Amino acid sequence: MHQETELLVSAIESLKQEPNLFKDYIFPISSAFFTSILGGFIAYLALNKQEILQIEKDKLSAANKWTLDIERARASLISIKGNYHKQLESHPIQRLATISTLLLKSEPVLENYQDLAFIVPSEEEFNCSNQKWSQITRINAMVSNYNSLLHMWEKRNELNEAFKQSIFGTYGKNAFLNITPETAEAAFGRAGLVSLIDVTERCVKLTDHIIIELNDFLENFPDFAKTKINLKRLKHFGKLISYSNNDNEMLLELIKPEVDVDFTSVQVWFGQSIEDIEKRHTTGYEQL
Repeated sequence: MHQETELLVSAIESLKQEPNLFKDYIFPISSAFFTSILGGFIAYLALNKQEILQIEKDKLSAANKWTLDIERARASLISIKGNYHKQLESHPIQRLATISTLLLKSEPVLENYQDLAFIVPSEEEFNCSNQKWSQITRINAMVSNYNSLLHMWEKRNELNEAFKQSIFGTYGKNAFLNITPETAEAAFGRAGLVSLIDVTERCVKLTDHIIIELNDFLENFPDFAKTKINLKRLKHFGKLISYSNNDNEMLLELIKPEVDVDFTSVQVWFGQSIEDIEKRHTTGYEQL
């Protein structure tokens, strides 16, 4: 019996494993460590993916907002121009009588240009590309000129109302039918007429040029922005707004510049050469 007990104890002891440092200590600790590392790496990848997706969303939202705001600005100027389009002749006084005081509902474009940081080309892209809408300074100039133009039209409205009151008070309500430089000067004075002609022609020319600039932005900026946005990532989020005139003949006609003014008949009022007067009314967009 004693012998059998010894054999049983011996068998049990043979089943007991020898202590193993790797299996008992190193492996469990290492397993937990690498599991934590893997979990952290997966979390990093997921977070990084979300951040990249958000960046692309922000770029898309900014591009679409700019397109909509510029379209609204162009629509405002076209609405203003529609009041005198195809009615202007080259004579400054005729143009004063034709362009009435306008009811302005336009609002300035207020933008955060930091939203457009994504369009700035790298040094390598800058050397290989002539894309003008990659230049935030040009967009800034366009918007600033548009906002200034709205104030200019407001100033023109004030002067025009004073001009109308002078003409009506001097010659009656039908005076504009046969107004001449001489009758206009007699009623409103030379200084007043020079100021009104000056601001009127600035408004007309700048309106033409900024409409063209805004229209160019609408036609070309979305295509350029598309090269800076990973739209494949955003197929379930939204689309990039693009723009087309769709062969709208009326709209295309309104984009064309008006008849140029001829300052010959009023040159003496300005006391300058025709060349100098015309130079005063350049907008900076003539060579663009």
